[in-house]
Amino acid sequence: MSVKEYMSEKAKVINSELEVYLKRKSSDRYIETLLGRSGYEYDTEAITKSILEPAWYLLDQGGKRWRPILALLVIEALGKNPDDYIEFSIIPEVIHNATLIHDDIEDNSDMRRGNLAVHKKFGIDIANNLGDFMYFFPMRALIDSKKLDANAKNRILSFYIREMTRVALGQSVDIAWHRGVVNPYLINENKYLQMAHDKTGVLSRFACELGGVIGGADDQTVEKLGKFGAMIGIAFQLEDDILNIYESELSKNKGGVGDDISEGKITMLVIHTLSESDHKDRNRLIEILSMHTKDKELISEAIGIIGRYESKAYVEELAFKLVRDAWNGVDAALPDSKAKSMLKELTEYLINRSI
Repeated sequence: MSVKEYMSEKAKVINSELEVYLKRKSSDRYIETLLGRSGYEYDTEAITKSILEPAWYLLDQGGKRWRPILALLVIEALGKNPDDYIEFSIIPEVIHNATLIHDDIEDNSDMRRGNLAVHKKFGIDIANNLGDFMYFFPMRALIDSKKLDANAKNRILSFYIREMTRVALGQSVDIAWHRGVVNPYLINENKYLQMAHDKTGVLSRFACELGGVIGGADDQTVEKLGKFGAMIGIAFQLEDDILNIYESELSKNKGGVGDDISEGKITMLVIHTLSESDHKDRNRLIEILSMHTKDKELISEAIGIIGRYESKAYVEELAFKLVRDAWNGVDAALPDSKAKSMLKELTEYLINRSI
């Protein structure tokens, strides 16, 4: 079975499990299952219209579900049957979609996955609140579980709190950068990698930590798995930055090409260009980014400046090196198995390179 076939098969199972925890229509019984009885009366129609319908609007648009699949492969690579723990796979997936909602609001993006962003279709108030709900509710799968002991639950909750704190910090740095409250010339590669680790990498990091704890790994192995997951997330962000600039069939479904230029984002492509370019190009690129323009000619000019300094090739190679080094660490920690081979194949698929 190829990795694409495996992902397609597992995505169907994950989607089915999502339906168990996130109903498409609210009822008193469903809310009481989540929260218990309040003694009053829930407005189930309001909850359906402001939580469930917009949540499924986004979830039904797809996504590769690679983060929950990552968790399941780690569980299997550690010698346990992932089908016995499928409900935990929804946790990183729902949280990931919550970050997309908040990210689109903060970037004022119009599109997500080829459709109107949630806040554009349902309103900022509904979208913002929905993102908050989706950060927390999937942890019911952990809290309600009788499959894990108290120690395993506490370890997972500890990772969850740490990684969610990192998400907020990473997002805050990204916002500060594209709002221009930080001197762009002071933003270097290490600062970018830390931001990408916190904003994006920690979601796949948490997926691997989740799988590691459920799989019964010790702290040292879970740490290696977490680092591996984080590097996949960073590499995925770097590839995403490239897709935003250079048009392809995949980029057409991810929003408008050049949106990062309009939003004034300081990506690794920009950082590398600033470090390599001459004074004229450096200042012009910063000038265009600070405009937050939607003018196609200006966006094309900025992309042209980035293209002159081979920044795309540099970023692609950086993504490859990050994942290769992280894989070397986790390779020694996991016994050889079909699941381990599939884990490596999934990683190569996500970054479009062999490691």
